[in-house]
Amino acid sequence: MFPRILSVVFVSLCSAGFGLADTYTVYLPDGMDTAVAENALEPLRRAVPNADYNFITLRKNCNSMHDAVQAAKAIRAGITHLPSLVLADENGEYAAIPLHMLDDDTLSAAHAVATDTERDAKSAVRRFQAKEYLLFARLSLAQPLSDEVIELSIKSCKTLMEHDIATPHDKQLLGFRCLYPLLMLQYTNGYKGAHTPETEAKLLEAIAALEAARDIDPASHIGRQAFAERERLRTARRKARQYE
Repeated sequence: MFPRILSVVFVSLCSAGFGLADTYTVYLPDGMDTAVAENALEPLRRAVPNADYNFITLRKNCNSMHDAVQAAKAIRAGITHLPSLVLADENGEYAAIPLHMLDDDTLSAAHAVATDTERDAKSAVRRFQAKEYLLFARLSLAQPLSDEVIELSIKSCKTLMEHDIATPHDKQLLGFRCLYPLLMLQYTNGYKGAHTPETEAKLLEAIAALEAARDIDPASHIGRQAFAERERLRTARRKARQYE
């Protein structure tokens, strides 16, 4: 359900421009020798001879929220090839260079991206994807979910679903895999052996979220899963009424 954590050498430029006090953070996957990254970074060392480097290991699997946060940072930076160097300024990350392609020419070309007219739009997409990833990671890793985390996660999910960048697939994925389960969890936590107006309202809210996700694209894989889940609920409620 949740993507495998990105195994990258993720280098973030922590200050704007190339100055004498620049510090670069290097994220390494488990088992990668720091010397390998240092050798690949030689073109950058020539450009910034007095830079400092901070090496951090990224785990192959996302087993904690700390791991998830590091993975979300890599997504936000736009890593598509591993390992990669990421350049950033005071406005955030703007270019990613695979280390096997790192040389004086690619460094120069990457800096030109800082003034790209499409930079903000591309960054917004990456930030959306990182938030989406982190939301799902939290639901997987922060167990059991407290009432406060459930409520905050529902708000985050709805915000992402209403975002201008959200595609129909994003909305369906978030609605079925996030919003619906969270609402059902609220319903389950509130159910104390008998229905109340509050629990009934929460169940109906969850069903509405499920149906909305289904109807975004009934023919998609998620749409078919949502349809099957709706039928399962319908059957379960019909059986429950027989014992009331």
